[in-house]
Amino acid sequence: MSGQAQVTDASAFSKKSHGKQVLFSILTLGLYTIYWTYSTAKQLDKGTNQSLTPILAIIPVVNLISFWQISSAAEAITDQSKTILFVLFLFFAPLSWYWVQAGLNDAAAN
Repeated sequence: MSGQAQVTDASAFSKKSHGKQVLFSILTLGLYTIYWTYSTAKQLDKGTNQSLTPILAIIPVVNLISFWQISSAAEAITDQSKTILFVLFLFFAPLSWYWVQAGLNDAAAN
C-alpha cells in the first residue's frame, strides 16, 4: 500500500442504507456482513490509491488482512485513523461498519 490514503475516483463508491444493512445482517444471520466487507473492499480498491485484495474478506482468519486494508483505505473517507477502525473491526464491528459506510455514502454523494 502506498502512503496516505486518498480518494482517486469517488464514482466508485455507492450509497447504501444503514437500516437495510442491519436488517439484512439479522435476516441472514450475519452472512450479509461478509458480503458487505467484500463489496466495501472492492469499492475502496477502485476509489482510492490503496491496493486492496477483496477476496480476502470471505476467508476466515485471513479476513483480518482485509479488515486492515479497509481500515487503511477508509482513512481517506472518514475522520478516523486506520488503527481505531481496525481495533473496532475486531472488537465492536458495528461501529466501524457505520463509520466506513457513512464515509462511503458521503463520498458517493459528492
